[in-house]
Amino acid sequence: MKFGKLADISKVNFTLPPDHPATQPVLENHGGSANPRVFVGSARWGERDLIGKIYPPKTPAKDYLTHYSRHFSTIELNSTHYQLPSVNQVTQWKQKAEESFTFCPKLPQSISHQTDFGQGIYATEQLAPALRAFGNQLGMPFMQLPPTFHPQKGKLLFNYLEQWPQDIPLAIEFRHPDWFSQPRLRDRAFQLLEEMNVSTVITDTAGRRDVVHMRLTTSSVMVRFVGNRLHHTDYLRIDTWVQRIKKWLKLGLQEMYFIVHQPEEALCVDLSTYLVQQLNQECGLRLSAPQPLSIGQQQELF
Repeated sequence: MKFGKLADISKVNFTLPPDHPATQPVLENHGGSANPRVFVGSARWGERDLIGKIYPPKTPAKDYLTHYSRHFSTIELNSTHYQLPSVNQVTQWKQKAEESFTFCPKLPQSISHQTDFGQGIYATEQLAPALRAFGNQLGMPFMQLPPTFHPQKGKLLFNYLEQWPQDIPLAIEFRHPDWFSQPRLRDRAFQLLEEMNVSTVITDTAGRRDVVHMRLTTSSVMVRFVGNRLHHTDYLRIDTWVQRIKKWLKLGLQEMYFIVHQPEEALCVDLSTYLVQQLNQECGLRLSAPQPLSIGQQQELF
């Protein structure tokens, strides 16, 4: 992911900001759960560098998703950003994945990048049946607004969200700096999301520390973590996130989707493994970590 990437991260302060004051009441008001759902994944199952890492040698492309879903519990589904998925396509994905695996579809650009949010072509009406077809394997669909979408267009967004199907979850990722540089405007936007029961996306990336807003609007949240090729700060940042997640779970967090991004997909395996191990140790969870192939299995590639 190029958003917020920097060539030199030596001067970046990766410290997580404190929670927004409204985050704790949101979590406490939702009551929490004895069995919170925490999912860890990345953004691509179709990368060949996963062969020999978690995919057995000579794995055909048609089986990538099957193997991916045995190591991760969710995925940021980017293909839906470029084309409306069909119910048939969703059915095929579900058939290939483990039953406990979840999908987090990114809303199509025909919705997120259009002035009328695709209402003129009934894009949401076309998308909704496909999202419902995921059934209990639907994770957190999210709308990634373009960096050009500034707060002056906010009324259009919130008018659209009022019409979003109530039976389908949704999270919003703001990117324009003005959503974060003006506190009163920021707080009003997040308050509206809270009233509409729409979740937020927190993107942790080196070059845009403002988007690490730490404002939850429901008891569910998506975190998109952009690493730097397993630089030592990646692990330190994960440690910090684990402590924040631990706090949120105690306050009442019910559902989290943590998506790891790296320049090479194989590196997501390493960092996700570390993340799951730390979550299990610090938060008392019982998540399954990716299981890289043994040296002997890897050598079968050559």
